[in-house]
Amino acid sequence: MAKKNSISLGYLFAGGTLLFSLAWLMPSFPLLALIGFAPFIAIAVNNRKEKSMWSSLELVLLGLSISLFAGTFFDFAELTYVVIQAILFTLSFLGYTFVRKSLGSGVSIITLPLFWLSIEYVLLKWSPFPVHFLADLFILKPEWTNWNHQTGYLGASLWVLICNTLLYQAALTEKKINWIYVTLFALSFVGPMLYSYSLDTVALSRDEMMVLYSTSQEEVGEYAQKGELIPRTAAWVSVLILLFTLVKRKTSKK
Repeated sequence: MAKKNSISLGYLFAGGTLLFSLAWLMPSFPLLALIGFAPFIAIAVNNRKEKSMWSSLELVLLGLSISLFAGTFFDFAELTYVVIQAILFTLSFLGYTFVRKSLGSGVSIITLPLFWLSIEYVLLKWSPFPVHFLADLFILKPEWTNWNHQTGYLGASLWVLICNTLLYQAALTEKKINWIYVTLFALSFVGPMLYSYSLDTVALSRDEMMVLYSTSQEEVGEYAQKGELIPRTAAWVSVLILLFTLVKRKTSKK
């Protein structure tokens, strides 16, 4: 029988909050972004035996609040906006716990990145205040994301989510270290950076993304034609997943 993971919720909370906060505080070297989110995923997964879907998610909410607040360099003028964002992003973890009973743990873990990207897209489209996207963690390292002309600016958010989900699967489950996932994590960690350095293109900036979504002018170019295709697709898929889960729960009760 596989040896169970003995990491407590307290350690997961402390580790995730510290690593993710440091990622925001060190934008010139944000490698911690690719590992600091994984403990929050583990917290959400570990609450599966609790009665309430919200159980343990208050730790995720608190950890995200502190981390995003660190992203403002502890500017109290932005604290209200930070808390609102943290609450909305915690909904992605709540959505994961909601669909887990219907889809199973193996499938439902994929929904967490989808829900997170959906919330980023909603905030991109309609937020009246400044938003912290995961992609912003690389704002001072554009040479790592020269490929984002193909994925959109928020493609870097997907990169963060993929790396952290694979790290969770590799080392933070109740099973022994899974070396297949360790290998996949290592490839997802360094692969996009190496590919980026091989390109002659210049990374798409946050300003370019915001111009496209904040003006009514017709833009030109490949990016304007696709926009933020990844989070937009994630939003539609998330709606379908939630509808399917609701229907499945309704029919299973009959």
